Parts: sequence; structure tokens; C-alpha cells
Amino acid sequence: MNMFHDKYALVAIAGILIVSIVCMTDVVPEPSSDTEITGIVSDVKSTQNGFTFIITDSTGKPTKCFHSEGAADGSICSVVGRFSDDGSILFVSRITVR
Repeated sequence: MNMFHDKYALVAIAGILIVSIVCMTDVVPEPSSDTEITGIVSDVKSTQNGFTFIITDSTGKPTKCFHSEGAADGSICSVVGRFSDDGSILFVSRITVR
């Protein structure tokens, strides 16, 4: 009997092809890149794990940030970090006071 006339062999071959295609085309997302924002710091608040603050850039857009160290209210800082998955807060990895 020819292999292509056996329905079980055809199902097995189709399954192998589908799994192979999915494995070859499975795209691993790149980690989000760092974001740098320069602006005026405001609304600094202490938390159990660090500090939250708002940094407002030159366009007037406020960004909520979190860092283990605080920044002075009214200071001009550059922050570098990554946004949370939902984009609601920037987890700062580096602060530079200007």
C-alpha cells in the first residue's frame, strides 16, 4: 500500500509540517529598548522600595517614573529606563542631574 493512501500517515506528515513551520516562524520579541527623557522633576514621593516622581519634558508631557533614589523637586534631570508592560511607569536605571 502506498504511504500517501494511508490517512494516518497523511495526518502525521501534516502535523509534522505544521509544527515545523510554527517553530521556524516563531518570533521572539526583542526586549524593549531604553528610553531617555530630560525634564523637570515634580511630585516626588517615597515608597517602601524607592521613589516615584513625575518628569515633564520640553513638550509638556508628564511621565511617571520609579527609581531607588529620589530626585529633588524642581530639578532638571535626564532619566534612562524602560517602560512597564502597560506603559504606565518608567523604571529608571540611571538619573543625571543637569
